[in-house]
Amino acid sequence: MIAQRPLGRTGISLSVLGAGTTRFPSADLRDAEGLDRCAALLARAVRYGVNYIDNAFSYAEGHSEEIVARLLRLVPRESVHIAVKSNSGSDPTADDVLRRVEGGLRRTGAAYFDFLYLWSVLDAEQLAFLLRPGGPYEGALEAKKRGWVRHLLVSSHAPARDAEQIVDCGAFEGILLSYNLMSRTETGPVIDRAAARGMGVLIMNPLGGGILPQNETLFSGARLPGDVSTAEAALRFAASRAGVTCVLAGLSGARDLDQAIHAFDGWEPDDAERNAREKAASSAASLPGLCTGCGYCRSACPLGLPIPEWMQSYHQKLLRLPRELYGLTEPEEIERAAVLGRLIQGFSILPASGESPCVGCGKCASVCTQHLPIPQRIAELYSMIRASHASEADRRERLSSLLRGHGFRRVAFWPASGTTSFVLREYRRLFGEPDFEPLFFDSSPAAGTLDGQPVYGPQDLARLRPDCVLVASFRFRKVIREAVEPLVRPLGIPLLCLHQDGDAPWVF
Repeated sequence: MIAQRPLGRTGISLSVLGAGTTRFPSADLRDAEGLDRCAALLARAVRYGVNYIDNAFSYAEGHSEEIVARLLRLVPRESVHIAVKSNSGSDPTADDVLRRVEGGLRRTGAAYFDFLYLWSVLDAEQLAFLLRPGGPYEGALEAKKRGWVRHLLVSSHAPARDAEQIVDCGAFEGILLSYNLMSRTETGPVIDRAAARGMGVLIMNPLGGGILPQNETLFSGARLPGDVSTAEAALRFAASRAGVTCVLAGLSGARDLDQAIHAFDGWEPDDAERNAREKAASSAASLPGLCTGCGYCRSACPLGLPIPEWMQSYHQKLLRLPRELYGLTEPEEIERAAVLGRLIQGFSILPASGESPCVGCGKCASVCTQHLPIPQRIAELYSMIRASHASEADRRERLSSLLRGHGFRRVAFWPASGTTSFVLREYRRLFGEPDFEPLFFDSSPAAGTLDGQPVYGPQDLARLRPDCVLVASFRFRKVIREAVEPLVRPLGIPLLCLHQDGDAPWVF
């Protein structure tokens, strides 16, 4: 059976392995039989001792809550702890959070949720938005008061300095963080800080989005005797950090479940194994060609440039990457997206422009303990930034060309998603309040509200007559364009796309 650990001071014990709901095959999400297969897979995990189900309304292409409902017909409600999640983009007010939770209860039939996450907090500014009067945190407290949820948690992809502020604010009983062999030096201290405050810690992305098992040989140094694969070593590494309660594994099928169960069935590390895994992980991260994050280059740089973050983002180029990423299938585009995702999301570094600030003095390379060709890699990184239009200057130019100077009074954004909310925040950051009214459209208007505004469906286009429709999604932009174009053409409404071929996503 899978061991259980206490989740901070909540009084709840969770299985070391938790079940994610984001990686079910798309083919299983198209009909009732497929959804039943997903639920049966989760039920099998529960029989092995997994008692945490990581659920959110948008997971499994919007079917996660329906899968949970089907799961609860197969297992007793009290045998599992279930999460619900609320994002400040779609739920910016206390009332929005309450509607989100109430809707989740209705769709899952769960009676209550064990955990409510304020979800995907990216920085300290977003934390302040959550905690403001009338904001999402007030709604979370009210949901707890009503008995709809039992514990308040937070999930974060914030850089370490902002993640520490999230921990220190004292508003949450637990935190969900991304932690793996590649992010150990950044996230490890945040885990330690959270544990010291009595918070429960859950881990997502223990396999680095699939990169670690796809680079079996490269990271094999992290394996200890008894580990059957690098993937198993990575799962056990994440669970070996003191303070970690639960490690999430996305389940796409029986094979994924069997591998995760093998890693944790009857396993619980002692101090000797914890130390051995940290030592092995340090060795694996110090392979030739990889930056160790020592920071000597930053100290030597006359401009104080973020060289360690640049080099650790460049790591992605040296790894075997998935054959599909963010909907991309061309190897060169996948490589650029992986590198820039690490830089922009992982380190919260959005380059000012595509022109490198590096003066090429070489002082960084002269002190590099790994003897990396740092100036050459910086030049290559900025070549990727230019090719992918992944700088603040590119964003400014793109938004200006699409939305400014055309006399638009109403702009329809499609779909009603966190990406759309982010795009509008970027617009306000770069230009101030828009001189147009944003309208939110979605093929599934049951989404309710976005940024406190109603979400409209395709049937509302003729009535509302926006001056243009902007497709904000990256992954689904072509599918959305094909679906929306026949709707807007007869109305004479221009159809615009935020992303062009060759771009990196704005939201990773």
